[in-house]
Amino acid sequence: MRSLIRVAGLLLFLVVSACTREDELPLRVGTFLWPGSEPLFLARDLGYLDDGSIRLVEYSSLSELNRDFRNGRIDAVVVTLDMAILFQEQGLEPHVVLVMDYSHGADALLARPEVRRLEDLRGKRVAVEAMSTSNYLLSRALAKAGLQPSDIEILRIPMDQHERAYAEGQVDAVATFEPFVSRVMAEGAHRLFDSSQIPGEIVDILVVREDMLEKRPKQVRHLLQGWFQSLRYLEEHPEDAVSRMSPRLDTSPAGFASQLETLRHPTLRENLTLLGEPSSSLLNSAHRQQRFMQESGLLQGLVQPEQMLDARPLEALEEDR
Repeated sequence: MRSLIRVAGLLLFLVVSACTREDELPLRVGTFLWPGSEPLFLARDLGYLDDGSIRLVEYSSLSELNRDFRNGRIDAVVVTLDMAILFQEQGLEPHVVLVMDYSHGADALLARPEVRRLEDLRGKRVAVEAMSTSNYLLSRALAKAGLQPSDIEILRIPMDQHERAYAEGQVDAVATFEPFVSRVMAEGAHRLFDSSQIPGEIVDILVVREDMLEKRPKQVRHLLQGWFQSLRYLEEHPEDAVSRMSPRLDTSPAGFASQLETLRHPTLRENLTLLGEPSSSLLNSAHRQQRFMQESGLLQGLVQPEQMLDARPLEALEEDR
């Protein structure tokens, strides 16, 4: 009898220990080099995010970020809406819990000076990363000019190699995003088209795995709270905030401030509307992206973007205030 009690006690100890260890694990959040992600790092720098609760994981490649989220090596990820749709197609059950920013010029199609108009792209070599939302931006630019993808030569080049590809004359144009937009423009390129011409269509979001929402709701709420605290600090102390964030993107405070001007950060109240209303503009953007991906062969199966939107963590955050 005593041995049974000891065994039962040991099993209970192991279960409790496992739960405790699970609770103590940090929420791993994947990020990519992008000015819209920097308020997360600002929040960490200012102590708004507890290092033991949230771990920011940086990636230099979108394909690596996609792979690690798919394989469960990270629990949450900062991505564009199109990548969240791919996650859903792959059966990963992603939950969009925050609209971080709208691109309003931060994504751009850049070209050499002699390529003065969109129509001049015909027959030209254009760099774009395979998995980036820049493919969508490029398609919108081509449509405006009455061109088809077959009218240009598309070169699949990783984002962090765009500057070199342009400088070495490998391409005539580049579809990219900040901070790479600023770097390529420093090489003499000019804007042919950017996301300010398609407002509300390129969106950066925070996606959390469904199992993590169930297991670690407090950590998700802590992450969201840190985000909005960081945005408030940016609004109240812009010079200090920019000086803290600019080194990570290898730019000057003034340069980073210019990049931030090409982004729009929705408030908590705006987020609740975007994620909580079935007819929201975010859902319209998701359906638009879905159609493009299906027509381009990037999406094979059926998805339901409305199932991804989850306002519950933000609603809990608002109740805590």
